[in-house]
Amino acid sequence: MEDEGGDCMNIAGLMDRATRAQWEVYIQHSKRTDLQLRGNEREAVIRQENTGYGVRVIVPRSDGAGVGYASCNSVVDLEATARRAHDFAKLNRSPYFELPTRKKLPPVRIVDRKILNGTEQVGKEYAKDALDIISQEKDISLTYGKVRTYVVKDEIINSAGIDCESLGTYLYVEMTLKIGSGGHATEFWPSRYSRQIRDLAPDKIVPEWMKIARSCLNRHAPSTGKTTVIFAPSVVCDLFLPTIGFHSSSEAVNLNLSAFKKGQRVASEALTVVDDGLLPFGLRTNAFDGEGQPQGRTKLIEKGVFRNFLYDQLHAQTMHAQPTGNGIRGGFGADVDESYQVPPGNSHTNLSIRGDSRSLDDLIKDTRDGLMIYHAAWLNPDRITTRFGSEIRNAQSIRNGELAEGVVGGSFSGSALDLMTHISGISNRPEIVSAYSFGCVAPYIRFEDVQISGSS
Repeated sequence: MEDEGGDCMNIAGLMDRATRAQWEVYIQHSKRTDLQLRGNEREAVIRQENTGYGVRVIVPRSDGAGVGYASCNSVVDLEATARRAHDFAKLNRSPYFELPTRKKLPPVRIVDRKILNGTEQVGKEYAKDALDIISQEKDISLTYGKVRTYVVKDEIINSAGIDCESLGTYLYVEMTLKIGSGGHATEFWPSRYSRQIRDLAPDKIVPEWMKIARSCLNRHAPSTGKTTVIFAPSVVCDLFLPTIGFHSSSEAVNLNLSAFKKGQRVASEALTVVDDGLLPFGLRTNAFDGEGQPQGRTKLIEKGVFRNFLYDQLHAQTMHAQPTGNGIRGGFGADVDESYQVPPGNSHTNLSIRGDSRSLDDLIKDTRDGLMIYHAAWLNPDRITTRFGSEIRNAQSIRNGELAEGVVGGSFSGSALDLMTHISGISNRPEIVSAYSFGCVAPYIRFEDVQISGSS
């Protein structure tokens, strides 16, 4: 690779000076452009460029190994960072495992050429189109908005001979939409990531967001009781990523915490879930995972029956299995261009839920009384128990097969694992979404007997 001044740098030689143990360097170079909106005006354009280095060192011990991790933002500090990771390895205990060796990598599609070649212009055009659409609504206005583009280059070099790199793009859009005026006003705060503009096109997503916002002009709190609920894809994402993702991990098996066993029925027959690390323009699609293993596709749940677990390098070797390309870098608070700050862990790529044959309209028409929940506040199920409780931010009543007035306030609660057995319908158009959780392809899903708490 080249250093920050453009000169060729010998990573292997530097690392061998810092440690004689197994080592891995994860390098992430990114260009980020933020266009921020205040009302109908462009408030600021912020440009950032960064190179980060994450160093992992594995030191053998008589009872296994010590694993240390450290990161920095300058090549000048790389050798000192490697020594710090080596020192941390002396303090930790892990089963011994070998870093992966070079393998053939699959082709993937993760670059939007328009973002790659014109990040700032993309933001300006997106903001103009979005504002033109919003300005046509008299009861809805934009309080704040953000259009962010990323170009991210990832590279992994390790002591076992791996030297691979990838280039990808991202688009992130966030809006605060004010609905109504005076004491009756409320807000809707949608946001989403995508890898290409097409998946988040303003003429597609802005009208969809405004439709949800408009439904809250006439609103009430929900009644308490168990009812039929249709969850929007982003809510499905937040329910299932932390739960299916964790219970499908070999880490959960190793800790004796997984609720899944191969061949066990864990959900309604309608549910089929695949971990798809090669999905075109998926949020966690890449040719290789955070350790350099080729990513792939793993069927997790097939017609309600659990089939396979996900393996990173450590758990594959210690549990005598084959890696599935699920050594993933990511974590709470780490943006898509900040994953060098965290070591790889055993996690999902793109959790993809297969759609069924019925349209969303069909699911609504077939619902006599219930709720359509579009947006929930901090829906964060406990990954072990899968229990959750969340405020309803934006929803609509369903009466006699039709969407009715808006619902704001109250809450819904339960267990994600339990909900998986109460599916009564899945729509036919899954979409790539992000919410608090990241990397999901989900349709609208209807569930029965969901506990709602609201007015008496």
